[in-house]
Amino acid sequence: MGERFLRILVAEDYKELADAYKMALEERGHVVMTTRDGIECIQTYKEFVKYGNSGKAADKLYFDTVILDHFMPGMDGIDVAKEIQEINPKQRIVFITGGGKEVLRKLRGIKENVEFMNKPFTLQALITQIESWPLHMWRMRAKLGFKEWDGYEGTSVAVGPSRA
Repeated sequence: MGERFLRILVAEDYKELADAYKMALEERGHVVMTTRDGIECIQTYKEFVKYGNSGKAADKLYFDTVILDHFMPGMDGIDVAKEIQEINPKQRIVFITGGGKEVLRKLRGIKENVEFMNKPFTLQALITQIESWPLHMWRMRAKLGFKEWDGYEGTSVAVGPSRA
């Protein structure tokens, strides 16, 4: 894969689904960590935001994407998303649920970097959703004229039509 790999955190209480997501995404070259519920997801997220994978204090976001099942024991996906967004409002979150419209209504209070996938879907659909993020980000940056650097890659200078 010539593109940059993504670091993905998955919170899914059905082990078979979590393993399937992990296997499919790792076959594409991504690094995937799985957690079994919302509480473990938050603990893992906080640990990696704090230390990354080097043991030293991290200076930027570690996970490119967090995949959250909505219905999990202990702490549901919406509560997990809210807590993650308190730590980093720019974190990309992909909700996976069979809850449909009920979940969409609850998502209204959550910030913009949230996407939604309704079960059932194919693993290819998940891969497409996850890997479309760089294109989505590029389009969003293009609309803004690339004014704000996101700290990952690309340019930190304004690009686009001259405003002079």
